Amino acid sequence: MNKLPAIERFAARLLLVSFFLPAKVQVVATMAVSMYFVICTLVSKQAVTRSNYLLALIIGSCYLLYVCSIPFTPQEYKPFLLILCERGASYLLMPFVFALMAPGYRKLLMDELMYFVYACFISCVVGNAGFICHYYFVDGGVHQLSHVAYRGFIEDMTGLHPTYMGMYLCFSICITLLFSSFPGRRSVILKYTLIYLLLVFLLSLLAKSALIALAIIFVHFIYLRRRRLYRHKILLAGILAAVAAACFFIPFVSQRVAEIFSYFGVGKPGTTADNSIYVRKLIWDVDTGLLKPNWLTGVGPGRMLHMLHERYFFYSLANQFYVGYYDPHNEYFSMWLSFGVTGIVLFVATLAVHFVKAIRAKNYLYGYLLIILCTTFFTETVLSRQQGVLFYAVFTSLFFFASLEQLQKDLKIEIEGKPL
Repeated sequence: MNKLPAIERFAARLLLVSFFLPAKVQVVATMAVSMYFVICTLVSKQAVTRSNYLLALIIGSCYLLYVCSIPFTPQEYKPFLLILCERGASYLLMPFVFALMAPGYRKLLMDELMYFVYACFISCVVGNAGFICHYYFVDGGVHQLSHVAYRGFIEDMTGLHPTYMGMYLCFSICITLLFSSFPGRRSVILKYTLIYLLLVFLLSLLAKSALIALAIIFVHFIYLRRRRLYRHKILLAGILAAVAAACFFIPFVSQRVAEIFSYFGVGKPGTTADNSIYVRKLIWDVDTGLLKPNWLTGVGPGRMLHMLHERYFFYSLANQFYVGYYDPHNEYFSMWLSFGVTGIVLFVATLAVHFVKAIRAKNYLYGYLLIILCTTFFTETVLSRQQGVLFYAVFTSLFFFASLEQLQKDLKIEIEGKPL
């Protein structure tokens, strides 16, 4: 497995790039590459540890809750539940794919992670170039730049919701920070330049959950390198400069900051219509209001969205203002509302298994990925959309089994009495 054919490297790169392709192409590419690696493993008759199957079932067990709820869901709610089952199928399938996959293929995917970064960077460049051309050459540059219009245009150009693009950007920064390697003496300059550009794209989108996750990650990264901090003074200074420049030169940053101040009564008063912070508070109130009488058993995944829409409808009537309809916008609430205490406990337990594996294997990128996901779970129902569930399923499964192999290797060395 040390010398892999070019087609296998191409397949690995295709899988990593597919996250930025159209939805249907992404599914086909992911399925094709996964099946190719699994078939190659089976043909080569490489042994697969039986415990891998059990571990795959454990980390994908939350999906079984959706399947088991089908017989108990009223007919009028089953169509939406079946849609959720279809979107979330990778939640259970990908752990088994990586459990079956030969270690060499998992290592290959880890080695080619920078192609995810390259695809993310190109996607952002195309999206921003399209926005600039549209603003100056189509609109004539006469309208005030708005972060709402900017985020909407980027989503139209890339096919990715800003929150998910923010999640991908944050993960790309972590990959570049920990594993990027460019040839030649200018490798450090190229690495930091790429990090800064990705950071500027992230600041432009101002995906709050991704920025919070990145702040936590940077604190940990600095702590790990606290004794060699002087070596990273250029990186730290560059990050501060990028943030400061964004606040002054990117109008969307000041607009989003103004929303936060407006919510706390500083500056111009805002409303639900023009301030996303107010919308988030409304969503939180509706979610908690539905959860209080149903915290033990939940309302079922098929019925949940219907009940939320009812609450938003009556809220609009009571306030004589149309507020729209929203899903829980919180993965923890979504699991809790869908399956009650059983759902939230199983979901948190699954995340805990991943965190334990990342900590024991000292796989920092694995840990950073989990921080990004767990933070985004507070603001989005990530596992209800293909862009989120496939990202979660592929990378958590990949890192889980790659980290498992590293632990087994370390344990063998320790038993043999050799230094770790």
